Amino acid sequence: MKSNKPNLHVVPVKPKKDLLSSLRHLKNQFGACGLKLSTEDAAMSIEQIGYWAEFTGDILSTVVKIGGPNARNDIKQLLPLNIDGLIAPMVESPYGLENFISAVRDFTTPMQFERVKKQINIETETAVRQLDSILSAPEAKYIDEITIGCSDLSESMKKPRWDAGFTAKVVKVVKKIQRKNIPVSVGGGITPTTISDCLQQVQPDNFNTRVITFKVEPGCDYREAVQLALRFEILMLEHDSSLKFISRDEEKFRIKELKKRLK
Repeated sequence: MKSNKPNLHVVPVKPKKDLLSSLRHLKNQFGACGLKLSTEDAAMSIEQIGYWAEFTGDILSTVVKIGGPNARNDIKQLLPLNIDGLIAPMVESPYGLENFISAVRDFTTPMQFERVKKQINIETETAVRQLDSILSAPEAKYIDEITIGCSDLSESMKKPRWDAGFTAKVVKVVKKIQRKNIPVSVGGGITPTTISDCLQQVQPDNFNTRVITFKVEPGCDYREAVQLALRFEILMLEHDSSLKFISRDEEKFRIKELKKRLK
């Protein structure tokens, strides 16, 4: 019986030298449009984020997921860096959105406030229930993008990721946000073998592998793009370890998890 899995070729790449060339390839060939860093789930340090923002700044814009909607110390320390935007995770109510926008405003001039991209994550069942209220809040006019965190959302809903019922809920959420003219990205456990069905059913504006965000162009095949993005993330972890940003144990554990998604 013939396998339906795509025949993907894993291209070995050298760390450091090929980091920038890999990013350029992802941008030029597959429409990569952003580098997504995080003090939250990835627990990156401010120094580490500053390093990568400078390292890749001429190729991709950099947005950073902060520790929470009101993570004011993160916001204060990140804004002076070469970053383009901030993402507030776990926004579950209009109050959470209000806190995020207020905190960004408190640490920026009016011109900086307009320049900095302000994004939020919808990733819990509570957030989905409250979505109409969040989108109707006065602060919603400042949102530049909303990401659906499918891994956390599926766990919150106690449903398997990409189960038909779960996918149907994600589709409804995406369409509701898009009707407000807010771009939508999806992420969370994206793999080369799941990306095509995900994009076909959900039809987001963007998707992300965790670190790399892609703009979706209709009719494009993103299986190789996801594979190369995951390979880049492995190189990134190896580089972080060599610079002592993360421990060897963390490097090994996270690379092992990424390699599972490459199978």
